[in-house]
Amino acid sequence: METKAKWTYMVYMAGDNSLSTAGDEDLREMRQVGSSPDVNVLVQFDNAGNKGTRRFYIRRGGINEKVEELEETDSGDPNVLKDFIAWSCDNYPADRYALILWNHGGGWEPSDLDRLARCERTKNWNTREASYMTASKLKKTFFNTTVSEILNLDSSNLRAICSDDGSGHSLDTIELGKVLAYAKEKLGQPLDILGMDACLMSNLEVAYQAEPHVKYIVSSEESEPGEGWPYSSILNILDKNPGISTPEFCCEMVKAYTKTYNEWGQSDVTQSAFDLSKVKDAAKSLDSLAEALIDKMPDVITAIERAQNKSKSFFYYTLWDASNFCKVLSGLTPDSNVNQTAQNVVQEFKANSGKFIIAESHLGKDYDQCCGASVYLIPRPHCVSKYYADLEFAKDCKNWPLMLQKYHEY
Repeated sequence: METKAKWTYMVYMAGDNSLSTAGDEDLREMRQVGSSPDVNVLVQFDNAGNKGTRRFYIRRGGINEKVEELEETDSGDPNVLKDFIAWSCDNYPADRYALILWNHGGGWEPSDLDRLARCERTKNWNTREASYMTASKLKKTFFNTTVSEILNLDSSNLRAICSDDGSGHSLDTIELGKVLAYAKEKLGQPLDILGMDACLMSNLEVAYQAEPHVKYIVSSEESEPGEGWPYSSILNILDKNPGISTPEFCCEMVKAYTKTYNEWGQSDVTQSAFDLSKVKDAAKSLDSLAEALIDKMPDVITAIERAQNKSKSFFYYTLWDASNFCKVLSGLTPDSNVNQTAQNVVQEFKANSGKFIIAESHLGKDYDQCCGASVYLIPRPHCVSKYYADLEFAKDCKNWPLMLQKYHEY
């Protein structure tokens, strides 16, 4: 019987967008290290243009590595991602698995949305609407199912609201959870690592959705630079020590990310690693804070608004760094219960402390007060996402969405 590898490292490159050349560069980086008997490095790359979709078993130097050439695929279709996971599992079994979702944020083009809208028979569709939607937050969504659900709303006004209020983020998170559930079933075990070579994914709601199906997450709280992950540095860690423990590998990936960007002379980058066995403790602390805030509504509204103004936000003022917001909030309210519960959140989200956030690293002073994990906290008078209640975090930690509702009612 053939011995299984220690790792299968799957990179799903959704590169059929304006930054597909970044994918070619990342493949070059991967080929500097390549696979080994202990580590399978697999890539599915949907490139822009007429090259179609290719699957690779990455070898050092890129020699004889292409395994399969597919017809043109839609890399935004979750079923295409599921097929890649199944192919990887069936052909390259291992003791541990990492899945890296690569999407450098080129975003949706107006022609993409126009094609989807016509397929969905979107009511009162105007091609000018496609230009608006691709300039909205919706451009950051990973799955076309997210876009399709919004396109099925009855009016352009409703679609515009959902394009701008975080609904795309919520829907993408739900779809991601479904894909990860499939991966766990197919592999017969949870994914050891979910890596997000994409923007803005170091988020509590994403981590909570992934928790039943994944052990650890590595991702960025801020938008990523176009170069994305430094794959040669990351794969070199596994190449030198394939027996490395999973949490240690996650922490080393975080270090390698910012070390590389520092050597490249860049700043304004963030990277974090989450231990999902601790995500419910972190979520519970936020839920307790929300309960304390609900009890004091509307008296605490000014304090919440001031704390939002003074703390670090992401994704067009929809996501806030959990620790930074709570630390500022605790200094703005005289209420002892709110103050204490806010401080409890700061402790639960303390980075590099053996709790939920096992590693955090950044370059740039703007992130010095950040823990590396964001939470949805849309400011007034914007609408709370109509899909937020469908997230597992919102279902289990009911005080947080109720607090958002109360905050927006006054």
